[in-house]
Amino acid sequence: MMCGICGQFNFDGAPVLREAVEKMVTMLHHRGPDAQGIHCEGPIGLGHTRLSIIDLSSGGNQPFWSADGNLGIVYNGEIYNYREIKKELLEAGYRFHSTSDTEVVINALEYWGIDGALKRFIGMFAFALWNSRERELVLCRDRAGIKPLYYYRTEHLLLFGSELKALCAHPALIREIDRTALGQHFINGYILAPRSIFKNVRKLLPAHYLVIESNGRETLKEYWRLADTQRDSYRGTFTEAAEQLEELLWDAFSYRLVSDVPVGLFLSGGIDSSLVSAILKKKADVDILNITIGFQEKAYDESTKARQVSKELGLKQIVHHVSKKEAEDALHNFCEIFDEPYGDTSGIPTHILCRLARQHVKVALSADGGDEQFCGYEDYTAYEERYRRIGKWPFDLRQAMLQFLEHGVPYRPLLSLSGSLSQRESFFPQSIARYEKLMRLLKVRDRIDLIHLMNEKGWSEESLRGFFPGSAAGSVYTHTVLDREYLGNQGTELLDTMMRTDYQAFLRDDILVKVDRASMAVSLECRDPFLDHRIAEFAFSLPLSYLSGGGEHKRILKKILGKWVSEDILSAPKRGFMIPLYYWLRGVWKPFVQEYLSPGRIKRIGILDERKVQQEVDLFYKYHGGRAEKIWLMMNFQMWAEKWHVA
Repeated sequence: MMCGICGQFNFDGAPVLREAVEKMVTMLHHRGPDAQGIHCEGPIGLGHTRLSIIDLSSGGNQPFWSADGNLGIVYNGEIYNYREIKKELLEAGYRFHSTSDTEVVINALEYWGIDGALKRFIGMFAFALWNSRERELVLCRDRAGIKPLYYYRTEHLLLFGSELKALCAHPALIREIDRTALGQHFINGYILAPRSIFKNVRKLLPAHYLVIESNGRETLKEYWRLADTQRDSYRGTFTEAAEQLEELLWDAFSYRLVSDVPVGLFLSGGIDSSLVSAILKKKADVDILNITIGFQEKAYDESTKARQVSKELGLKQIVHHVSKKEAEDALHNFCEIFDEPYGDTSGIPTHILCRLARQHVKVALSADGGDEQFCGYEDYTAYEERYRRIGKWPFDLRQAMLQFLEHGVPYRPLLSLSGSLSQRESFFPQSIARYEKLMRLLKVRDRIDLIHLMNEKGWSEESLRGFFPGSAAGSVYTHTVLDREYLGNQGTELLDTMMRTDYQAFLRDDILVKVDRASMAVSLECRDPFLDHRIAEFAFSLPLSYLSGGGEHKRILKKILGKWVSEDILSAPKRGFMIPLYYWLRGVWKPFVQEYLSPGRIKRIGILDERKVQQEVDLFYKYHGGRAEKIWLMMNFQMWAEKWHVA
């Protein structure tokens, strides 16, 4: 069941006030409008909001207690293989009073213990388990990090919740910005776990559980590691691998259909979503409703490709084109949905897509994770090639070229020589970004520097310094997940390193955050069939040649999909779920830029430097240059800061 969970644990033994937990629960109503439950007893308080998916009766309501009353749980997610686990527990003597997977989860945790149960779980989940006998609380998160879990602690208490807004509702929370997290927002466009935008608020890392004792002592344990799967450990042929993967995908995808309510699927027309549709239609004989959105701007519209996939597979489909009014409305709600600064503009169409889906179904399948596991991003091979070529040049020569480009041929004056406004509008959204990337590519010393460059969506770390006034300047950003030690342990080949990094950073802290918040904001459960941990283990065991080669990406997925769709689908270029940001910022969103990036608003919040902000705005509008992504990140942060009363 998709839900919201929250709670409080007092280390000093003081009783938890029910009113405080109620406020947290209220902030999570959108995650579970079907029912809510609160239990406060002594130093522990547990809160839950329920979106009923499996066992629609009250028998699945939470907090849920073990038969002897010792264990209590609030749980967000789905264990797809709960029926198999339930069968084992029945054989062990357990009796069940509901058909909910929650009852299976708590009994499994009691019978096998934390580690034993987690090894058996196939699914997405975040839960808080209270052991009244041991007086300890366990927080746990699934392997991929599909379901979120925040926690905040002081000397005397710990708070936890599915979303940051739940913690913000508690009077104990101090909203002090973490400057490193702030830097991550402006560089990467998202904040890397375990940090959050607030100091002392952490995100529990995926594939980890945290044990908190009554005296406040913490023990953090990792129960699954992608690094344990070695590249090239698979020894079969390409054809054998494709056959095995097809069966694994069928099993994983079929599990995601387990539901007592209608299920739909997000179809973009790309390889991943098309493959989910094809396998469910052709192998499982499931005629699932496909839901697609497009844009009026043809360069960003993938609905035509999605229609072709639906026609070839014989699928039911709903297609909706996003209007500028819808995009404007979504922008108004953006900071409410994403309660941290969040820079991925695809969160807007994703939310619109989820809202459309919720009119027809209560559960939707997404196809996230295929790119990171099966080499789907064209940037992988593009950066690999650029790194190979530029690495042949002596570093001193590259530095000389950089000096020439920076001082000898500054690009701002070139903007005025680029032709008419219409020409500039079509040229510069891409060219400015490419120019800046080239400049930074000349500074790359090794593959780790290259990974950092790939993950930069806004500013570079160097250019961001001094962007913040006062004591914050020069101390904003240090790499956390993307540090040198981490990257140095992520595979021996550059392509493998890029994929592993994206799986454990970009996928986890950007894409999955987007899908969770956008879907749960409209009370829609979203499932990710590609993120079955068995698929990850298989994918990262394959030789890289099975994934990419000869300019082709996702070779093995295309091999499987090719049995059911035409070559046109297989060879179509990847676009991604992008919005026409450059044009919207110059048009329908320009008033928002003028409002939120005005000197007065900047000064009132007091985080950004007024002069630096104005320089970026002028470059974008007056000179028809600059980066739309930078304007968006600044505006997004200002909107967030005003929404959450941060100064």
